Amino acid sequence: MSRSADAVRIVPGWLVRGGLFALWALVGWGSLLLALTVVASVREGPGPALARLLPSPGASAWAWVNGLAAALAFVAWLVLVGLVVARRRGSARSPRSSDEPAPERGSPGELPGPPSRS
Repeated sequence: MSRSADAVRIVPGWLVRGGLFALWALVGWGSLLLALTVVASVREGPGPALARLLPSPGASAWAWVNGLAAALAFVAWLVLVGLVVARRRGSARSPRSSDEPAPERGSPGELPGPPSRS
């Protein structure tokens, strides 16, 4: 392979990793903003606390980034809670009854195969 083909293959992976890092950094920042908004809403009420979080018309780019980060964090936490609830409900509906013993498993290095006759 030529050197330019290797560079084309590497750059998209680098960009994807950088984009995912930026996305999760925004989720973390938004989570912090949401937590601070909850604390502020306890002290001064939800109206003034949300007014500071939501950008007003003509606000700076930072205000919009903060609002979008908080919204992204809220959606990410909702998805996470939904996945946890769905997984728990799915495991509760397993076809195996609770009084039936779990199937035996071999040692970690053992390959599956016919049962041994000992």
